[in-house]
Amino acid sequence: MLKLSRRNWEKLAACLKKPTQAKKKNLKSLLFLFLIFFAVSCLSSQRKGMASSSDSIVLYYLKKNSETPIFLQPGSWLPVATTILTGAPPDLMDKNEFLLRWEKLFKFLGVSDTGVINSEPVRLFNEEESSRLGELLYKAEAEIPDGLPQAYQIIIKREDPIRPGLRIRRTVLYLRNSPECLILEFSEIGQVLDFQTTYSFRDWTLVPISKPDPSSRNSVFLPEIRPDGLDYLPSLQAGEEEKNKICIKNIFWNSNVSKTNTNSSAKKIPKTIEDRLKTLQELLDKKLISKPEYEKKKAEILKEL
Repeated sequence: MLKLSRRNWEKLAACLKKPTQAKKKNLKSLLFLFLIFFAVSCLSSQRKGMASSSDSIVLYYLKKNSETPIFLQPGSWLPVATTILTGAPPDLMDKNEFLLRWEKLFKFLGVSDTGVINSEPVRLFNEEESSRLGELLYKAEAEIPDGLPQAYQIIIKREDPIRPGLRIRRTVLYLRNSPECLILEFSEIGQVLDFQTTYSFRDWTLVPISKPDPSSRNSVFLPEIRPDGLDYLPSLQAGEEEKNKICIKNIFWNSNVSKTNTNSSAKKIPKTIEDRLKTLQELLDKKLISKPEYEKKKAEILKEL
């Protein structure tokens, strides 16, 4: 039988005790991290909750309280539907009218197509997306849990046809109603997201509430010829225009584009150099002008660059 001296027994006891202390220390660290994660989750759930969703669009409620980010705080919030339907309370909302007015808005909101062939602005959301978003917003407005005015964080995804299931284009915006106008504020427009494995619902909907960047990549195009009441939200700093913030006043929902103004304005809009060159090429292709005439006129146009 192996005999150990008292000193060796003390050393052995110390060695056996250290792992136990280390385990206790690790458990305390893990518990501390778990509590932090739980606290953050609780705070996040207080700041926003699910309003309504589909396979490609998600709406979150945003409550106005002490935790609401500063960029969402100024002014008073009003129910969104009261502006779109001009004062009608949620229980008396005409769904068809609500959807028609909501879809009307997106006919005039666009983005610049940076493609080589076509550089003309295109609609921000297509008709199907506009209609689906209107349906979800109507449902959310009619089912607000506590009946109080709330804003929304709206997340929309488009599947990439080249990498389905692995790549999407995501648009994120905030929607709130103030006494001045209904405000749309974009923080992402067509942001490309790549995933290593097939993404889940949570992967594309877990978007933090953060102040939108007013850079050109989040800019919304508004046509010069549009109904009254639709414009960019005036910036607090004079002389600066943030094109990611849209202001829709009450008069917009019932206003129309005047045909007289449309025709007169269209005549005043000068053709770009690209348009003139395109027209010139069409004249040549139709053999309405000769090749020398084409080259001479082309040189004159290019001198203006």
